[in-house]
Amino acid sequence: MDYFPFPQWGDISNKTTPMADIFVFIDTYWPYYWVVDYVAYVLQNLNIHPYGSRVTIYAASDASIIVNTTDYIINVYQQWNATSHSWHPTGLNLPLILNTVSNEVEDILAADQAANNLGGRSLVALLIPSPVSFVDERDYDYCQGYLDRMSRRLPNLQFIYYGGGALVRFHDFVTNPSEDLFLMNLEQPPEKSGDPVITRIRQVPRRISNPRCDSSGYISEYGMNSLEQFGRLGSINFYRLEAFYMPRRKSMRYLEITPNSNVAFTVCFSRKIALTFRNETSRYRLDETCESTALGALSYDLTDACMDYDWEPCPPLYFSVQSQSFGDVSCTQPECQTPDEAQYTLSLNNLGCSSASVLEIASLGMILLVMVGGLFFG
Repeated sequence: MDYFPFPQWGDISNKTTPMADIFVFIDTYWPYYWVVDYVAYVLQNLNIHPYGSRVTIYAASDASIIVNTTDYIINVYQQWNATSHSWHPTGLNLPLILNTVSNEVEDILAADQAANNLGGRSLVALLIPSPVSFVDERDYDYCQGYLDRMSRRLPNLQFIYYGGGALVRFHDFVTNPSEDLFLMNLEQPPEKSGDPVITRIRQVPRRISNPRCDSSGYISEYGMNSLEQFGRLGSINFYRLEAFYMPRRKSMRYLEITPNSNVAFTVCFSRKIALTFRNETSRYRLDETCESTALGALSYDLTDACMDYDWEPCPPLYFSVQSQSFGDVSCTQPECQTPDEAQYTLSLNNLGCSSASVLEIASLGMILLVMVGGLFFG
């Protein structure tokens, strides 16, 4: 279950239900009893649940597994303890972390493709550096190049640092330093340090991908794929659909949101605002449109989604689904974590696939080979 308080509109991200694949890398230089409460507090509030988030914990030095991938928070406490913590070497190896996360995400995408699944989870790499963790200057260019290519191939993947010392040393390895670097202050209680981290992870939109896009970057057959989604009354879920699933013009390419419960949903779309939503107390923002499902399913046309971007990159489509705050719902399906969850279906028809995204995989692999060669022969 999600233990984070369910507040008012002050922070819209707190009205979401986290559903993420979370990869945690801990520098075991931290004494276990110093750091465990701070990390556990964050994970407790990210909805680790069979129908919610999943977490894997690694040692940041060699990417060895401390806690196997799990959707039960109790497994974190059972597998990560003072003894298992001490088994792993100290330090932080960012090149190895990047390679590990990349491989894990590629495995997730492959599993989604095999299951014909649109995804529906955020992707978060949470690094826990100690005050003495650093990136070796010999790895600096490798890491920046790797992250640059990863941002094009896996743009949904969000790197967040939550650790000790002067975090400015990781400034060049995150998308937005003002939003993605958090100090773990052991002189404050875990909730004081951890709440901003939880809020930031909640802000990462759920990933929507195209399972028809094969490993070579081509599609054998166009068609429709659907994903069942759930949300508590008054809640809101954020999504992101990447531009490389909308290359070139394609007729009958669209996103459809169908309500399956007897409540209305407000659906907002934007090409610029990641957390697009309808705030009834203010006007619409620029580059934001919202519609209601009160009259039934609604569609968003993607036929020419990337046709007018000749001189700049085609942006992703951000959208949100917001449930009304009242209504008579009683959800008994296993996916519902509480009875007051409303159900809707996301359907995407005729999504495409850019072969350029596959070339990025080859580039990532080439960087890794060069990096490994440098380690052994440099």
